[in-house]
Amino acid sequence: MKPSSEDCWICQSLKKDRHLVFYETKTSTAKLNPDQYFLGYSFVVFRKHEVELYDISDEERKEFLEDMSNVARALALAFKPDKMNYELLGNGQPHMHWHLVPRYRSDPLWGRPIWTSGTKRKRLGQEAYADLVNRIQKHLQ
Repeated sequence: MKPSSEDCWICQSLKKDRHLVFYETKTSTAKLNPDQYFLGYSFVVFRKHEVELYDISDEERKEFLEDMSNVARALALAFKPDKMNYELLGNGQPHMHWHLVPRYRSDPLWGRPIWTSGTKRKRLGQEAYADLVNRIQKHLQ
């Protein structure tokens, strides 16, 4: 059973931290992860409170995947990573959201999942977040 949207911190996060949002469609909202240990790490969140890809319509699923692809392309153009990691987990918070993690050969976890080792959180100032948002938006259609 999925929790109500009132109890979902992902639903609530779409209403706050608006300065991290860089892309919105009728299906998705894309925003930076406040933790920028991996430069460009972002989320693409399904706007409706849903848990599984198979629970949404074919049209919504196609739009959600297209939004994710558009954001991944923009991140790749903005930050020039060596690889992009894509994850749609949901076992921590049951609300569909992609983790898009640009990966760089220089990162200490190169070749391993980001979840395998604790990393120190990297929070930025408002200006730095605004700069990242602008860099990404330059590459969005």
